[in-house]
Amino acid sequence: MKKTFLFIAVAAGLVAGGTVMGQQTNAVPQPAAPVTGAKPEKPAKEQKAVEPARESIITSSRIEFDNKEGVILFDENVLVDDAQFVMRSDRLLVFMQGTNDVQQVMAVGRVSITNQNRFASCDKAVYTKKDGQIVMSGNARMLRQGDQGGEVLGDRITFWLDDERMEVSPGRVILPPGTFNKADKKLLP
Repeated sequence: MKKTFLFIAVAAGLVAGGTVMGQQTNAVPQPAAPVTGAKPEKPAKEQKAVEPARESIITSSRIEFDNKEGVILFDENVLVDDAQFVMRSDRLLVFMQGTNDVQQVMAVGRVSITNQNRFASCDKAVYTKKDGQIVMSGNARMLRQGDQGGEVLGDRITFWLDDERMEVSPGRVILPPGTFNKADKKLLP
């Protein structure tokens, strides 16, 4: 199955991942045993071990599958534990085409996504694969802490994953202290 929950987190700078079921891991090839009497080879540069992809785990109080309609419902206390983010919501609906092709993902009720120093929250978030679009609505908030921190608030935040473009309506942006400091030569021509 392809990664299926690449949605909300990317736009918030969270970088998302997804559910990986039955994905094979790429093992690092082991060096062959030396042949007796052969010239010793120069030591090769050390290869970094490739960590296998970690599956995402989705838990909730109740899960319903409707294969005829192509919908999976995760209801009550939804937790998506991915290697790159953690998402919580009251309800998560995954709309499928066929058995493995996610078309749309909708998280509803107290939606929150965290990753390292980043946080996003809203009442409802919808990712549509065809458009590469994520719409966060109802008390939508995206926050990044640290030197390049800031906050975006709005009733509706829409962003496109491929374009790195965002629309906020009506909205407010809070920038970190010193953003427009005259002494900062990065902002001056």
